[in-house]
Amino acid sequence: MRPSPSELISAGNRAADWVSDRLAADGSFPGVENEIDAYYKMPVLFALSDRPSQAQAIEMHLRKRFFEDGDFHANTPTEVLSFRNYRNGWIARGLQMLGSTQMATAAGDYLEGEMVQSFGAVVTEPWKPGVKVMDWGTTCSAAKAFLCLGRNEAAIRCGEYLLETLANQPLAERFLLKRDLNGDYLRDDDPTFVIEIGGTDQIYFPLGFGMLVFADLYALTGDGKWLTAAEKLYDTVMKCNDEIYSVITNRKAAWGAAQLYSVTGDAKYAQLSLHIWQWTMDTQTPEGLWLRHPEYSSLEEQPLEFTVDAAVESGLYMFELARSLSGYLVKDQ
Repeated sequence: MRPSPSELISAGNRAADWVSDRLAADGSFPGVENEIDAYYKMPVLFALSDRPSQAQAIEMHLRKRFFEDGDFHANTPTEVLSFRNYRNGWIARGLQMLGSTQMATAAGDYLEGEMVQSFGAVVTEPWKPGVKVMDWGTTCSAAKAFLCLGRNEAAIRCGEYLLETLANQPLAERFLLKRDLNGDYLRDDDPTFVIEIGGTDQIYFPLGFGMLVFADLYALTGDGKWLTAAEKLYDTVMKCNDEIYSVITNRKAAWGAAQLYSVTGDAKYAQLSLHIWQWTMDTQTPEGLWLRHPEYSSLEEQPLEFTVDAAVESGLYMFELARSLSGYLVKDQ
């Protein structure tokens, strides 16, 4: 049975309540005050759940603790820097949604400065600071931020990189996510670099983020090439192992499929989104949380920054899916 939009919103609010009830007045979260991983999606969550006091607090904490020249990783340990621009994209989007345009604009400027001009990709630093490669997920995050900021030309350039990366994958059974600055694909076995199509223990979020960006660019331009690319990613998702329906890295696949339904009205995308999302609905705890199982066996064992991030991200998608799937969810109800 399909959930109703109100059921999705209620689930999102349970997660947002848990985060909000523990957020300090200065915007820090006790126990992870200095962990950027705990905060970078909070502006989006508080914007979607309409929590102005928490929004103001998180803006203050991001500014005072993490913000420096458009980047949000001031005095951050080097092992966290590898996905710096992925996080910066989320933060830029969220701050723009909250109306904090000064920091959002600075973050947008920073992200544009991190683009590889000959390709349109936004870089990441997977090995050590200063050693940069082009990254699919980071470029998706930046593209979404650019669209929110009204920087459509930059978003389209990111999209063109994603199109070219998708079209020229060297191995049919592997989706390679990172390339060096010359454009060569990095054939690394690290699961953050590659998705083994049909394999187990995969990280699926890049497929969903790509579907989302292509759907948004199709909505922006009306150019069918974006929809063709999104359909190719949809087909890839459908070839994945059935574990995709029961792992926490599937959330963006549901998000991307929902956005494809929103811009096309094709029910197959809504059906995929809800099939993936059912596990997230079923595994939310009464207090609004999620466990990264089987990586951790209990919430007590799970690091607090992971618990906070899972609550924030899964919670915000509840609001996004309630909007994107509304036309499908209200049918026959």
